[in-house]
Amino acid sequence: MKLGIFRKDNKKEKSETPKEFGEVGAEKTGEDNSQHIDMSKFRNFEYGVLKGFYVSEKASGLASFNQYVFKVFDNATKNEVKKEVEKNFSVKVKGIKVVNLPRKSRTVGRHKGFKRGVKKAVVVLEKGYDIKQ
Repeated sequence: MKLGIFRKDNKKEKSETPKEFGEVGAEKTGEDNSQHIDMSKFRNFEYGVLKGFYVSEKASGLASFNQYVFKVFDNATKNEVKKEVEKNFSVKVKGIKVVNLPRKSRTVGRHKGFKRGVKKAVVVLEKGYDIKQ
């Protein structure tokens, strides 16, 4: 039985680090070339009622009728969704329709599981308002 790959004396030659990576172990000095992303520009839906936009063919078609579809948390009410959309997007909401899609069972081979359910809110805006996605 050969154990050559596990022995300490079976060492490979060290390869050189490519020059574009710089010196390994050396501290960075001078200017920092990494780009800083200002996260305040992005709206974070996770801390409110909204989770994000619901993306589908039907939802994108509704945008032409001034209706937008959002994924919301299961315990969200129409009034909470209305306040959150008006605050985040500076628009006037005309009405809201809520759809609660149940989870669906899925089978892969002989393993059963479930596809996650989702609660959607269709937000109808007043004339003259729109949301830039």
